[in-house]
Amino acid sequence: MDNQVRLLVVDDEPKICHLIEELLKLEGYRVDVSFSGMEALQMIKKNEYQMLLTDLKMPGIDGLELIKKAKKECPEIRTIMVTGYATVSNAVESLRHGIDDYITKPFNIFELQKAVKET
Repeated sequence: MDNQVRLLVVDDEPKICHLIEELLKLEGYRVDVSFSGMEALQMIKKNEYQMLLTDLKMPGIDGLELIKKAKKECPEIRTIMVTGYATVSNAVESLRHGIDDYITKPFNIFELQKAVKET
């Protein structure tokens, strides 16, 4: 039963982390959460994640920096950016860094589930 997809959800807002965690656990995913980019990086080095969902704006390492470092550590990791600061330049920058999907906050639960399923 260890063939479950393992995800890491990173957001400096614990409520959002736990909301996404609960939603994805209901879908059958194994989910870990982190409230900082630095902690998330340590977790990525220790565990095998198939997917990373991260907020863009966070203190310390922001979402783009985290994704760059995560891809260096684990090139095949799938990544989804979740942000309340949706701008065309953020989206372009995200895609330039190889992000697989981009979701804006407040997000629609079904949109999030679909993005995870398809990514």
